[in-house]
Amino acid sequence: MSVSSEAAHLLDISVEPEAPARTKRFGIRQLLGGLFRLVGRFVSLLFHLASLVLLLATLAAIPIVNILALGFLLKAEGEVAREGKWKAGFPLYRVAGQLGAIVFGIFILLLPLRYLGGFTSDAYLIDPGSGLTKFLRILTFTIASGLLIHLLITLLVGGSLGSFFTPRRNYRKLRQQENLGQILRERSAAVGNVVSSLELKQTFLLGLWGALGVLMWTLIPTALFAVADAPQGPAILVTLVGGAMLAVVATWVPILQAHYSSTQRFSACRELRHCRQLFRKTPFLWTLGFLIGYALTIVLYLFKIVAPPQDALWMMTTVFIAVIYPARLLLGRIYARAARLETEPPWYWRKFWSLVSVLLCGFYVFLLFFTRNIGAHGKLVMFEQPLLLIPSPF
Repeated sequence: MSVSSEAAHLLDISVEPEAPARTKRFGIRQLLGGLFRLVGRFVSLLFHLASLVLLLATLAAIPIVNILALGFLLKAEGEVAREGKWKAGFPLYRVAGQLGAIVFGIFILLLPLRYLGGFTSDAYLIDPGSGLTKFLRILTFTIASGLLIHLLITLLVGGSLGSFFTPRRNYRKLRQQENLGQILRERSAAVGNVVSSLELKQTFLLGLWGALGVLMWTLIPTALFAVADAPQGPAILVTLVGGAMLAVVATWVPILQAHYSSTQRFSACRELRHCRQLFRKTPFLWTLGFLIGYALTIVLYLFKIVAPPQDALWMMTTVFIAVIYPARLLLGRIYARAARLETEPPWYWRKFWSLVSVLLCGFYVFLLFFTRNIGAHGKLVMFEQPLLLIPSPF
């Protein structure tokens, strides 16, 4: 008798004999099913990430509200810095996916109506009193009314992407509900829960104090660095001093901001000694983070050459968000690793990468000097710092 059978006998539990294991057949149907599920998950992942980037880009393109976008980026960086996991850096993943599904569904459904409205407008301009014009106007009004009712029902019964294209099923779901007022209250409560989960006030303050913490270190060096207009005269000495200061500041401001996003304390922006300890634990990784972050920043400065129209600003902001978001997550991940390490590498390894990081940031500051000659806002572009401040072209 086996040990498990003896234990079951002592506890007065009947044990049925184990059935012989059945070998599963792995056919073409299971293979295709698994492949389709894998593709579906990948498409869903891309859709959620695209919705997240577009949501942040929309926020970053609006003055004052763009501080909220910075707050969400700092929040994502802080989550990665605290937990040390990449997946923690997407707090808006589900909300952005839901909003993206609603916006995309409405956009697809309204496309035929937009084309029909264009035909109706053209027909009205050519011959307002013709029978074709009257027919098109009636048809447009009828389709618009039907779409409005369909959209309202879709949002009431759930608002998923698939529900926008199944009107009959949505109508059946609505008929099964006995109390319409209860549905409205539930949907209102759901929207309220989503809004409260975003913590908009806290996130806005996180972005505001984060921006002030960066400017506290970079404002004066950048102002001195932007003094000279020509490579001669006494002003060039001030520019050289400001450039040297900015190069040194650039080596610890990303660490300070990662520390601030992790602790969410403004005083963390002044804890330079702690950040130096973090750098000494992982000097190579921090230097790599500086290289990637500042290299991407220089590339983004090329988008500041010409100011786009206001209605097209969010399109360029999308590029900024898509580039800066991963860089911030990388800095948060490096911070998490440095915070967990208890030992430091040899002194020569630390000194070598400290020197490399200073030279790297010095080269970044050197390139930053020429951005005022190509930027639409002149010297002001030197203060913007997309990696550390609001990731917006203008």
